[in-house]
Amino acid sequence: MSNLYEHNHIHFGTGTQATFVFSGKGNHTSAPIEETGISTTGKIVKWGDDNQYPKRFLDVVKKNGAAGSSYRFNRAAHYGQGFRLMKSTDKNGKEDRQIVSLNSEPEIRAFFRRNKIHRVFTEIITDLETFDLGWPEYILTNDYSKIYSLRRLQTAKMRFEKINPKTGIIENSYFCHNWKSTTSADSEYVSKIPVIDNYCSAEEVKEYCKRNKVHKFTMPIFYPLIDETYYPEPSHHSVFRNGWMEVVNAIPEYKKHFSENQLNVKYMVYISEEYFKRTYGDDWDKFDTTKKMDIRKNLKDAIDAHLAGNKNAGKSIQSTVFRDNNNNWVKGIEVVPLKDENSSEGKGLLDSSAGNSEIMSAIGVDPNLMGVGIPGGKLNGGSGSDKREAMSILNSLFKTKRETTLDIWRLLRDYNGWDENLEGDFAVTNLTTLDKNPTGTQNEI
Repeated sequence: MSNLYEHNHIHFGTGTQATFVFSGKGNHTSAPIEETGISTTGKIVKWGDDNQYPKRFLDVVKKNGAAGSSYRFNRAAHYGQGFRLMKSTDKNGKEDRQIVSLNSEPEIRAFFRRNKIHRVFTEIITDLETFDLGWPEYILTNDYSKIYSLRRLQTAKMRFEKINPKTGIIENSYFCHNWKSTTSADSEYVSKIPVIDNYCSAEEVKEYCKRNKVHKFTMPIFYPLIDETYYPEPSHHSVFRNGWMEVVNAIPEYKKHFSENQLNVKYMVYISEEYFKRTYGDDWDKFDTTKKMDIRKNLKDAIDAHLAGNKNAGKSIQSTVFRDNNNNWVKGIEVVPLKDENSSEGKGLLDSSAGNSEIMSAIGVDPNLMGVGIPGGKLNGGSGSDKREAMSILNSLFKTKRETTLDIWRLLRDYNGWDENLEGDFAVTNLTTLDKNPTGTQNEI
């Protein structure tokens, strides 16, 4: 039976309750790894028709240099110079923000060290920038008074439970290493974690956990949804859905195939019958048809191996010139370059450049910051001024994204009763000119 709790007109709850026994360090969610996969129906909401969307997406991204580097760039920009504590004061009518050292906050320092909080933030930021969805997991002390432990659950390995039609809320989520289209919520390879709505205040969360004896829960964070119910559909995934990534990924394979087989499309090789007669003498006429075919094939294969491929570029073939019965000169072997008006050399590079631009644009990385163009050609790198302005704009745009990430800090602060005047933020590096700062950079909160 589900437990529904109402507080200040806010409804939230979990499904069947489990009893948790904790040691001093808590017990985060884990599940056995089943190598061959298992079979997802029932309570679990599939992510994609086959419940494999995250895997299919990541398989394509891992082969795409433009996408991989763009996501890496955005993760670094989001994290900046790392999480900082600070306090704001009013100074002459203006807000003055000062960094607070962790050494002045022993309890917070101990929590950060125990949970490796900077690693947790970088991992959750990775999921936010990839899927627009992060999944932090919280472990409470036995008396529910504090959040003792925090860890990131990998978004790609999480699934939501279907909305409870009686309450209209998502009550649980599920963790599994290897989702299949028919994975059951009751499988031994699946762990269930209660979900609490991230609109709930710390006081509401604490009251709910005490009431329902919940020691472990997750509170997913996500960038604003448009019309989705369960999983975000990030706009930057459009280049995966419309096929641009796969188009760009196909070009290297095409180029590799072309390079390995370029002899067959560039040359015509003529081998005179006189060559065999002069080479094998009177024995040639004695050979049967099979023997002659084997000799011709071996010669053809030797020429292919000699000239084909990049490593043999520039090699030549030497062959004797004969006089035939009419006293005309005959070339034993002649290699004639073919004129290919529709040569495939260079094909695909323009498509690659256009595809890279589409991918970076969708992910939100300014070409000035990374360079975009035909590999080996002139990259559209832009000037130093362009890069400074692009970086400044990017940092400004990331403000809304960092606010989502900072929901984690606010819950920790308010639940654990830390100083309510302490704020958290991510320090950023603003590029500047050398005349203003010899290092060319300036860190800001």
